Amino acid sequence: MRGFVNEYGQPLVEITVTGIRDSITCPAVVDSGFNGDVCIPTSIAIQLGLELVAAYPIELADGTKRNELVFAGDVVLDGRRENAEVFLTEAQDALLGTGLLWDSVLEIDFIKRVVEIG
Repeated sequence: MRGFVNEYGQPLVEITVTGIRDSITCPAVVDSGFNGDVCIPTSIAIQLGLELVAAYPIELADGTKRNELVFAGDVVLDGRRENAEVFLTEAQDALLGTGLLWDSVLEIDFIKRVVEIG
């Protein structure tokens, strides 16, 4: 799977997230500091019809700790469909965490602005 590094230095790949009602394909920032599966904007999650499955304690990069709602959905990444834990964000960017990359090799070439997941 190939992606690219945008003008802000963010590595991006395209993912598809599916819920009970709908699917959406969107770019996602590859976030090696996020050990969950995916995080999507709340506005997208509402239209997908994701099922609430848990609340997990999390710690943010600034050290803030809180409980976060987790939803069930499917994610298509490089043609593979996987059950995923979906977190929500008020930000506009979707995130791809390391939870779906355990059996993959991630290469980011900032010079050529290319992202490879294989």
